[in-house]
Parts: sequence; C-alpha cells; structure tokens
Amino acid sequence: MGFFSEFSKALNGDDAGERYTVAGHSVTCSHCGGTRFFESAALLDGRASSLFGVEWAGGSAVTLTCATCGHVDWFANEKLVERA
Repeated sequence: MGFFSEFSKALNGDDAGERYTVAGHSVTCSHCGGTRFFESAALLDGRASSLFGVEWAGGSAVTLTCATCGHVDWFANEKLVERA
C-alpha cells in the first residue's frame, strides 16, 4: 500500500502508520499529539553538492509523517529511529 492510501486511511479514522521510538523515547507529534507515523527517507544536500550536481553523494535523513495531521519530523541519525 502506498503513502497516500495509508494517509487517506488515517484521515478516515482507520488505524494506519506505525509507532516509533527515537533514542529510546516514544515519538509523539508536536502538532496534534498523534502517535502513528509513516517512515520515509530524504536526501540532505548542501550548496556545493547542488552546484556540482552530486546531491546523491550527500547524507540522508529519516522522516516521520504523522498519520493524523501530516506534520513531518526529520531525524538525521537513522540508526536511532526504530519501530516500536
């Protein structure tokens, strides 16, 4: 199932997403207090990498999107993000 169909389920009140911990603490949405999220990855790039067209060589971050309101939190250390 894709992100948009899972997000649609969440908007309709169905249980969607997963619970996560980061560095041993439960993740809670800072906007609505939700506890279920969708995980994805995002590239981190800087001006120099964009200038030379090598964005793919930069680091990555984990993003957790709240299944209730859609607020996105970014975590640079992907090793600390775990499903609960």
